[in-house]
Amino acid sequence: MQSQAYSKLNIEALINHTKRLNTIYRPVFFNTKNSTEMHNFADLITNKPHLQIFDCIESQIEELIKCLKPGIPPADLKIAVEKHIGSSPLEEYGIWVYYPWSEKLVHLLDEEEFVIVRTNRNKHKITAQEQTLLSQKKIGVMGLSVGQSVSLTLAIERGFGELRIADFDVLDLSNLNRIRTGIFNIHLQKTVIVAREIAEIDPFLKVVCFHEGITEENIDAFLTENGTLDLLIDECDSFDVKISARQKAKALGIPVLMEGSDRCTIDIERFDLEPERPVLHGYVEHMDMDVFKTLKSMDEKIPYIAPVTGVETLSPRMKASVIEMMTSISTWPQLASAVTYGGGITADLSRKILLGNLNVSGRFFIDIDELITDQTAATEKIEEVGIKQLSNAEITNYFSIYPITDYKKGEVLSEELINKLISSANKAPSGGNNQPWHWHYENGSLHLFLNKYVSGAYLDPDYLSSYISLGASIENLLLEAAVNELKIDWKFTPDFFPDHIAVFNFNGKHIPDALEQKLAAQIANRHTNRKFGISEEISATDMQELKDLISSDELDLLWITDTEAKKELGDLSGQADLLRMFIPAAHEDFIKKEMRWNQEEVITTEDGIGINTLDLSNNDQIGLRLMKDEKAVQFLKEIKGGSALKTLALKQFQSSPAIGLMTSTENSPLSFLKGGMAFEKLWLAATALGYQIHPVNVPLIFFYKNNFQKLNDLPEKYRAQIFNLHQKFKHLFKITDNIAEVFMFRIFKAESSPVRTIRKPINKTLSIGRAKNKY
Repeated sequence: MQSQAYSKLNIEALINHTKRLNTIYRPVFFNTKNSTEMHNFADLITNKPHLQIFDCIESQIEELIKCLKPGIPPADLKIAVEKHIGSSPLEEYGIWVYYPWSEKLVHLLDEEEFVIVRTNRNKHKITAQEQTLLSQKKIGVMGLSVGQSVSLTLAIERGFGELRIADFDVLDLSNLNRIRTGIFNIHLQKTVIVAREIAEIDPFLKVVCFHEGITEENIDAFLTENGTLDLLIDECDSFDVKISARQKAKALGIPVLMEGSDRCTIDIERFDLEPERPVLHGYVEHMDMDVFKTLKSMDEKIPYIAPVTGVETLSPRMKASVIEMMTSISTWPQLASAVTYGGGITADLSRKILLGNLNVSGRFFIDIDELITDQTAATEKIEEVGIKQLSNAEITNYFSIYPITDYKKGEVLSEELINKLISSANKAPSGGNNQPWHWHYENGSLHLFLNKYVSGAYLDPDYLSSYISLGASIENLLLEAAVNELKIDWKFTPDFFPDHIAVFNFNGKHIPDALEQKLAAQIANRHTNRKFGISEEISATDMQELKDLISSDELDLLWITDTEAKKELGDLSGQADLLRMFIPAAHEDFIKKEMRWNQEEVITTEDGIGINTLDLSNNDQIGLRLMKDEKAVQFLKEIKGGSALKTLALKQFQSSPAIGLMTSTENSPLSFLKGGMAFEKLWLAATALGYQIHPVNVPLIFFYKNNFQKLNDLPEKYRAQIFNLHQKFKHLFKITDNIAEVFMFRIFKAESSPVRTIRKPINKTLSIGRAKNKY
């Protein structure tokens, strides 16, 4: 029945009614002492049978007398009121205000008396002289979500004489989580809603609406028409408007104030006092804002927006929310509590700026979560491991513990040639680019040590990852020696693991074969590439060639090319990546030991993975930076978030024509060293064939930790999840429990990565003894 009734309504009439409502936001005044206005007033009452009339003028006059004569005795108050009214009819006293949008008629004191009463309780927080000065000020507010709270608070305090408000948007239901208004205002212009609410607080305040928001066509009028603004308050979402408005405000000497509801971030730019001050504190000074206007995707805009929002300074929950943006939430979150106190703080700062009581510029935080918090016991700070190399004294001590006496000495090589060999060895890949090798050359023998200062991280259990890296480094050394026609006698030293790994001697001449020459030529070109693949094909011939290259009685190479299987592997890998973030010890290692967040860190440490080398989109790079915050990550875990991280892995796997897995029949340090050698050979061969490689070993490391790690530090609550992932993994690759998973990787065609991870200089990874046992 209701549906039938609704269908009969004139929809067009309803739409026109809504449009008409969007034009009505100014009250109508009636001075009944004026005969014409009295006539119009009478017509209004006659023609509006549903008009609501509110007439409490006598109580207002009583308040006025109390304001003018504080402490007046109650007995004298009535007499004073009667005397003040005089002989005029009470209905003609003051002014009548009609609110057409709500059909309400209110009897008020006239403006001068109204202001006396309205601002009485501001005294002496705001003096009468200051209130008068504020009544002459013009403020502009861009954006009316947070800006609504700012505008209403300014109006309540009577902190302006003219307020210009700009927003092109209408009220949505979802806005009501933070905008204080009624559901009957849904789909009304935000400017209209704010103008009405201010008029209902104080009908005498001047409000000028820019319903179309700020545009290139109206920005000058917003800033200067009817007098230049005394203060610009920016609460808009449009980044290019933020910049262009500031540039014009700077030219006009208008101070700018902005409040971000997260952590109550305050930006003050005193262009009136500092005419040469760069906009937004110089955060965007190096950027071409004309280019920004042409950008379409969020990924293109992120480099411009991020410096302004302050990625590192967001609250933990906001960081987690940004990571979840467009996955489990659709937009930038804000809370009513933050918007409300932000509005109050902005109004407070506005008053101080306009009265000349605050002259500072800068970015400030009024973070309630930091200012008021439960007292907790101080947690022990995890000491960051310094980037160290093995000292000569430590190497001397190693030789005293592990004497290599049963091995013949080789020919003595020039320091130049040794440097050449080690330079290639150092180009090997390593987990987190930790470069866990230390080479020592003395008396014709080259020794390889494990540098424990940089190894043994959470994802390097029992030095598993380091052994693979050392094996890759050995392979590079052997190849470089081969093309330099050096014959090498060498061996692993398993009795001395994990400190001493291998010893090498150079004796005689070697003629390199074609394979050695081909692989050695790719040492400088080989690099990790994390891009999405641009080719969905890899030939069966190429896959077989790579398999034959490394296969032995101990090692094998398995391939997965099936689309659904790759999808499952991508999901599995994404879950492992999330575990890495959610386990505090793993997260600690990731953000402090592995990642380098800026170029200064890269140059200082000479290791780790620079964020600029990850081949990430701007969005994904920002997401990764947000993951630095442990509190944000733990909150993400609480809300079962992080799907964006899993999505990235899924896309990477799906864009790769094949996923490879190197396996071994043994599970020992020696098998991982050999696996590292074989995989480096495979990687170099794949590079020669024009393929890119992306190691994806995090799942394998978690499997190892769950099953084999000697001193297992895996949280119990994750063991079942990892076990289930492992079972699925083994099913996908069709392997049994007695097979060790050594290395997993994506292989694909794509452009080379433009930036490579840094390497330590040779003098930090190679020591040369000048005489026996003297270093």
